[in-house]
Amino acid sequence: MPAQPQPAPATPPRRKQEDRTREAKEKLLTATIDVFMRSGYSGLTTKEVARTAGLSNGALMHHYANKAELVVAATAAIYDEAIVRGQRVARSAEAGRKPIEGFIADCLSVYFDWPFIAALEAIVAARTDPELMARILPVMDNYRQSTNALWLEVFREAGLTPKEARLVLNLTLNMIRGMAVNRMWQQDESHYRAYLKDWVKLVHERYPTLAAKDS
Repeated sequence: MPAQPQPAPATPPRRKQEDRTREAKEKLLTATIDVFMRSGYSGLTTKEVARTAGLSNGALMHHYANKAELVVAATAAIYDEAIVRGQRVARSAEAGRKPIEGFIADCLSVYFDWPFIAALEAIVAARTDPELMARILPVMDNYRQSTNALWLEVFREAGLTPKEARLVLNLTLNMIRGMAVNRMWQQDESHYRAYLKDWVKLVHERYPTLAAKDS
């Protein structure tokens, strides 16, 4: 009996254009952040980003016309990641029991990790570039407003007044940001952790409702 002809293999479905575009942009933004971390803003070029992403310079220019557009988009991606990290921590049961420690954990995940270093490169570059700063500021403001609203609500649910919640948030935030800048040249993790542990004690003493949540 003659062999039956085998059906032709099914042609894999073609990816949609929007999928290819999204994938290319993700590669380019990931590469931009990588170059930021390795070489800083001064070492960031569209050619190097394209090479790191494994794409042609023409493909990069199709999505981002210049270095400034790349920087703004990468900064937005950085802060989007920071917002996701904050939401994950703030909505956890642990943060409900230990609000101040939860907020510290959120801050450390951003300011003691790559998001702060990469974002700082963009901010320093924008300091002397008003046009770049005008495009980055809305991104920064969105992150800070979103994160503040998230944690202010956690603190209010823990029994603080709006004024008290804002005071605790701002003092804690600025303390950790200062440590983050310092640790760029002076790695002193044990001291940072000790200071933050003492800070938690002080906050609990000043606002017993937060300490009660921790019991």
